[in-house]
Amino acid sequence: MKAKNKFIVFTIKIFLVSFFFCTCFTGFAQQNRTIHVVHANSLEFDKRLGDGAQRLIGNVILADDSTTLYSDSAYSFPDNSFRAFGHVHMSRKDTMDLYGDSLHYDGLTRMAEVFGKTIRCIRKGMTLTTKHLKYDIGGHFVNYWDGGTIVDTANTLTSMIGIYNTGEKMCYFKNKVVLTNPKYVVRCDTMLYAPDSRTAYFIGPTRITSKNNFMYCEKGYYNTKKNYCQFWKKPYILNKKGDSLSGEQIYYDRERDYGQILGNVSMVDTTDNIILKGEYAEYNGNDETMLATCKALLLQVYNKDTLHLHGDTLFGKNISMTDTGKTGKPKLMLAYHHVKFFKKDLSGKCDSLTYDEKDSIMRMFYNPILWSDVNQLTADSMRLHFKNKKMDVLDMRGHSFIASKDTLASKLMEADSAAADYTNKDTIKKDTLRKPLIKAVLHDTLKKDSLLMPHDSSKGDSSKNHLDSVPKHKIFHGSDTLQFNQIKGKNMKGYFRDNKIYKIYVSGNAQTIYYAYTDNNTAILGANRADCSYMIIFIVENKINSITFLQKPDATLFPIKEVKPLEFLLGGFHWHERERPRTVEDIFKGSE
Repeated sequence: MKAKNKFIVFTIKIFLVSFFFCTCFTGFAQQNRTIHVVHANSLEFDKRLGDGAQRLIGNVILADDSTTLYSDSAYSFPDNSFRAFGHVHMSRKDTMDLYGDSLHYDGLTRMAEVFGKTIRCIRKGMTLTTKHLKYDIGGHFVNYWDGGTIVDTANTLTSMIGIYNTGEKMCYFKNKVVLTNPKYVVRCDTMLYAPDSRTAYFIGPTRITSKNNFMYCEKGYYNTKKNYCQFWKKPYILNKKGDSLSGEQIYYDRERDYGQILGNVSMVDTTDNIILKGEYAEYNGNDETMLATCKALLLQVYNKDTLHLHGDTLFGKNISMTDTGKTGKPKLMLAYHHVKFFKKDLSGKCDSLTYDEKDSIMRMFYNPILWSDVNQLTADSMRLHFKNKKMDVLDMRGHSFIASKDTLASKLMEADSAAADYTNKDTIKKDTLRKPLIKAVLHDTLKKDSLLMPHDSSKGDSSKNHLDSVPKHKIFHGSDTLQFNQIKGKNMKGYFRDNKIYKIYVSGNAQTIYYAYTDNNTAILGANRADCSYMIIFIVENKINSITFLQKPDATLFPIKEVKPLEFLLGGFHWHERERPRTVEDIFKGSE
């Protein structure tokens, strides 16, 4: 009989517990969800907690169609709220498990608050640990505000504030956010994180540090699973040497060490003082190459000046942003199509250009032109040798030509007084006329077998022999006719001192035309034309100072009254003044 009564009492207790939790958890789980007691060792009423307050003790298990709660004990209240204590574990359909020391649940708001020394929230390989957590079951939010740590298979993330939307499967972190990966560390103030794709989205200043480089942006994302990222708003990449890569947008694949940069691209090489710019660029770390296009610009910074070089496409070899490649190899720079460059003491243009650090030679191809101060230099191809980052030797190959305007000759020839002086000097003997020429121009540098030959009238007007291929276009500057000093030959070598030409060696069919003056440069003597197979020309202050003829020369001084500047030009002469870049802006004209 006693056993039967005990069984009846136990059955009543289980019925009351089941009835209570079915009623209480109806508010907990809306849409007619049924919450039932799966297990409890005992049920007690405790008036000290309020009217209707009940207590479940021992191995408590509560469940509805999506959630199961485990705890050592629990209190329930008439307002559909309850508290669970001791080894609290909430599980939702095998998608998320929540562990804590205690849990408070409001049945009306469906808000659960978890406390404990170490609260753990586990979802598909991702574990959140914190000390205080709220779980909005209806809104599908888990959040903390006293600091938390999230660990997944590849990353560890810490922040002061965190929110996890279990419905959208997205995490939001705020304040002192740090994501640590074996290959890098991300620090920012605000981050969104998608656990399934392991993608972090950045808002605000973000710094990514690795052993190879440093990356910065104020907006962007990083797929930590596939190891690629895209940055906006002031992004840049910096390596340990101090080299930087920046633009308006940067896409970077860390696995392939490959990047694309859009808008205001700038690559700074601090080792060689080179800056590469453009509107679009590609970087390939495996090949150690960099390509820039769309208003591409290369700047070579010197102590007191900067070389600006533009081409449709600029290409660099042996460039690394990671410091893990084949460092120390000399860089190779290529520019092709519509190449122009400008420097205070040097400018030029060509179709294609290369510069190799290995031999410090800049090679120019297809109609190259160089302008050095007043001198215009042209040839089929050119090689400009640098030494200690200064111009050293210019090697001109094929149809080499150097021309410069003689402004002093123009002024003297246009002046009425000068014309009168030359009229009065018609009676001066030719021998007297030639003596100051030899003194002023040759300065006793001629060798014994190098002679300034007089004009032989029996040969006719020899100047016409040099005008067969003269272009028919006329050369004027406003209304003033110009005079040109000219040097022509098959090949030439120009030698520089302090970035200025001081000596020129001409080999093969060497020819010159230049204007000669009196000692004080107050009167013009005439125009001298000289022919020789080989000659050496010395230049002082951008003017011919002396000529050494190395083989039988043929030189003639034409009195100024016989000189017609438009006709007194060597074959193949062209004046490209309108094409000369005189400012940085000029190097972009005609190429875009």
